Amino acid sequence: MKSITKRLFSALLFLSLILGAMHPAIGQNNQSNSQSGTGLNLNFDIFDGSYYSDPLGIQLAARQLPYDGTIDKSTYELGVNDLLSIRVEASKNFFIRGVMVNPAGDLIIPSIGPVNVDGLTISEAEQKIKKESEDYVKNASVVITLESPRPIYIQVTGGVPYPGKYMIPSQSRVDQAIYSSVTDGSRDLRNASLSNSSDFLTKGNYAYRNIKIEREDGSVEYADLVSYFRIGDAEFNPKVKDGDIITLKKQNIETPKVSISGAVKADYEFQFIKGDTPEKLLQIGGGFEVIADTSYLMIFRRTDTGAEKIIVEPENWDTFKLQPNDRVVAPFSDEKNTSASAWVYGEVEIPGNFPVYSGETTALELLELSGGLTNNALPQAAYLMRSGGFRNEIPNKFNADLMRRTSDQVIQGLEYLEAETKLSQNKVYIDLKDESQLAGLKIFDGDRLYIPRDENTLFVFGQVNNPGYFPYTPGANAMDYVSRAGGFALSADKDRVFVIKAGNATWYRPGETEIQSGDRIFVDRQPVEELNALRSYQIQKESIKNTRIQLIMTGITTITGIITTYVAIQNIRN
Repeated sequence: MKSITKRLFSALLFLSLILGAMHPAIGQNNQSNSQSGTGLNLNFDIFDGSYYSDPLGIQLAARQLPYDGTIDKSTYELGVNDLLSIRVEASKNFFIRGVMVNPAGDLIIPSIGPVNVDGLTISEAEQKIKKESEDYVKNASVVITLESPRPIYIQVTGGVPYPGKYMIPSQSRVDQAIYSSVTDGSRDLRNASLSNSSDFLTKGNYAYRNIKIEREDGSVEYADLVSYFRIGDAEFNPKVKDGDIITLKKQNIETPKVSISGAVKADYEFQFIKGDTPEKLLQIGGGFEVIADTSYLMIFRRTDTGAEKIIVEPENWDTFKLQPNDRVVAPFSDEKNTSASAWVYGEVEIPGNFPVYSGETTALELLELSGGLTNNALPQAAYLMRSGGFRNEIPNKFNADLMRRTSDQVIQGLEYLEAETKLSQNKVYIDLKDESQLAGLKIFDGDRLYIPRDENTLFVFGQVNNPGYFPYTPGANAMDYVSRAGGFALSADKDRVFVIKAGNATWYRPGETEIQSGDRIFVDRQPVEELNALRSYQIQKESIKNTRIQLIMTGITTITGIITTYVAIQNIRN
């Protein structure tokens, strides 16, 4: 016990000696810190260096803005509001974090003083600080890190709705620089965000392929945002610099255009600029479709006598110079589209996705590929859904608005037309038992054939006592199924019983069609009258009854008067 106490006392004594030795250094550090009004400066002599941090600079760094790409130390010119970190390696090292270039263009470096770096590249600033620090440290190595580049000012002019001066993040490209000038005119740098192609290419009728950028040194560059967004090459969307003047013009009806269409990923018409080639337009169009004929391109050019067709071979696509209003068309290949397919669902032997020749394969051939119908299929309820693509679109597509213009329909009739527009126009009803119909029905890429299961039931609903599914019995009529459903309900309209066919949902009177499995039987109800309307009807009914009685009484009175007059005349004669 005594030995443990002795060891503990020795350890405490050693710790006290260490703290006593460090106390002067800590006091000296605290004194140094109290003298530094701009930051925290700790001289850690035992670590052979110093560390300096500017609290204001750190706060500003927390608000740094997004910027594009990395900084090139050999070309980026420092200026007011750039936020830097500086590391000096020498016999006595020190590190400065979060120091900002002040409005005079100076960096305030402890022990060295102000160093003007305005207009210098980062590499040049490193050499200047090294030279200025020679009185403090010898043979120093200076490394500057750009913590946060300063925002820059640019001027946007031309036909934009919000011209003027804008402050944007450093390293911004032309698309971001002009974004606010064509959208909302916002000058709030905190709302800076990356724009997207759909925003630009649809915001006004502007000449996005010929944006002029005038630099402070007098040089001029041009941006082509259509090519940038369509191709993705940053060369068409250069970075802007402080003091740039950007001019964006409006297009008009006379602005020359070119287009790319045909067997390409995206048909597109846009502004013509000098130097356009078929190769460039093909890139803007996203390249060839799989079914394209890539052996040539067709150029259609307007002449005084009509339209001229020019065939351009692949080796000339990047050198052939287009003229204003040329139209480039990529031809389709004569080969069949081998990627086309159609789906078969439901009661077939092999449901799935099958290869087809779009517009050539028939429904009968598709059914044979799927192995034919199973014993549980309900052929009369089968239907085909078109894919709805542009190439498969139904020629006589239903357009209620167009038909309404010259129609003499009443309001209710127009409402019915409106309801018809909500029906699926891509649904094709087929009879799988009719091979001639199947052989004449063409299948297109993406079509879907549905064959429901035959559950050997009928659905009885409406004004019956027990609506629901009932087993199908061949030869049974509609009244037999109504009886199975508990008979007519109290409000049933016995004169309005209908058979609704499976598949096409066509309504028939019971005697007009053969009842089959999957059909539905509907019993309508007598009209439900609203209370006030019923009372009004009863009052009108009583009023008509009273009027009728009055007419009868008036007639009887008139006849009685005539008879009385006749009798009186006869008595006088006698």
